[in-house]
Amino acid sequence: MIVWLRRMRKEAPVCKDKKTGIWQAFRRSDVLRIMSDTEAFSSDILQIVPESKEFARGNIMLTDPPDHRKLRRIVSTAFTPKVVRDLEPRIRQIAASLLRNVSDTESFDFVQNFTYPLPMMVIAELLGIPKSDWAGMRGMSEKQVAVAVDGPIDEDFLKSVERIGRDFNGYLADLCNSRRKHPQDDLMSRLAQAEVDGERLSDEEIVNFAGLLFLAGHLTTTVLLGNALLCFKEFPEALRDLRSDPTLLRSVIDEVMRYRSPFTQVGRVTKRDVELSDVVIPKGQMVLAWTLSANRDESEIRGADRFDIHRDQNPHIAFGRGIHYCLGAPLAYLEAEIAIPMILEGFSDIQVGSIEDMEFYELGIFGPKSLPIQVKR
Repeated sequence: MIVWLRRMRKEAPVCKDKKTGIWQAFRRSDVLRIMSDTEAFSSDILQIVPESKEFARGNIMLTDPPDHRKLRRIVSTAFTPKVVRDLEPRIRQIAASLLRNVSDTESFDFVQNFTYPLPMMVIAELLGIPKSDWAGMRGMSEKQVAVAVDGPIDEDFLKSVERIGRDFNGYLADLCNSRRKHPQDDLMSRLAQAEVDGERLSDEEIVNFAGLLFLAGHLTTTVLLGNALLCFKEFPEALRDLRSDPTLLRSVIDEVMRYRSPFTQVGRVTKRDVELSDVVIPKGQMVLAWTLSANRDESEIRGADRFDIHRDQNPHIAFGRGIHYCLGAPLAYLEAEIAIPMILEGFSDIQVGSIEDMEFYELGIFGPKSLPIQVKR
């Protein structure tokens, strides 16, 4: 994929896919414009499937100004930096428990045994989902992910996501209704009580935000941690440097996010005719902005194809840009800042298996679904 993206940046930086009719943009400057210019590009990609509009209400990533500002303000009163910081002890407990489960095992699947359950359990507990329901929620989320990576973002794709999402959202709606009647110390209750200038979130908005947080939140950390080990396999000197200097941890996380961006693209719809790289995209067209390509754009990032944890500045946009910068980014950073040192402290040696033994997501997500490793304590 990386080779193909490099070729597209040079030969066809903005083009229309002949099979799907969807436009694509690959250069960093164009991707930044698409992500930031809300006057020209709409985030409400569900407008091409009007019957799916219910899934957009409350989904911050699919909402345009001025509704976006109102929604983000209310959500931010419930999902605060303090709420994230207070999760640290519990994240450590869950991570330690997962690592104990493999303490006597020399080889195991890193994704299935650690990077997938860790963020999923953290977010499920944060939302107030009972432990007895975690397995069911994992099953429903895996179905949604399977649909999301099975094909391009087109009308059929959106309808499939809609079908799979109804059971998932139905569960969250029941939980929301329960918390409105009987508030508890969890994020779902805080969302139900959140208020700014006399405005509160509707049930639909709460459910769609909670669903976004659950799905995108746990996938980001899952793929980030798996990608970190792949980067260490490809660039062992980076792992040596981190072991000798733990203060490099944040730089390592940012470089993993740039070099192997978990989500490869974001979708927008043109609100008017727009020119990008001398190509005019008509109004009402779906556009995929390739964040993975933008983070590897050699014309703007020095040594873009080199994994360099010593960069003075890291310009990655893996968490988005502008008004749609990911609200869950602080949680992803916190989970990674806890998990990576625990892994390195727990194992003196980590050997990642061969690429042939791994399973990767096919589209939309850039990272391993399975990652066999051998370890020594």
